[in-house]
Amino acid sequence: MRKAFRVGAIVGGMLGVVVTLGMDIILGQKSGEGWSMAVASDLNRLLNAHFSTNNIIVIIGVLLIIGIIASIGALVGGFFSTLIARLFEVLTKED
Repeated sequence: MRKAFRVGAIVGGMLGVVVTLGMDIILGQKSGEGWSMAVASDLNRLLNAHFSTNNIIVIIGVLLIIGIIASIGALVGGFFSTLIARLFEVLTKED
């Protein structure tokens, strides 16, 4: 079961990063905004500051958001791969 969780966590984390970056590339270019513009806008509203999209704080915020999404994807991937491995173990068990 541990191997199934590890494989699912790796695949889920990678898919989380791919989806996040895909959203940034596809939707960010279409609307003129991306993750960095969204984080900069939120920080400017929250702190009453004027951060640009290339500021180190904004870049750290973007990496933090991508990391959170990747970790959630890893947990979900690990859970479901363990669930599927357990299902196949029960189905293939011989009496």
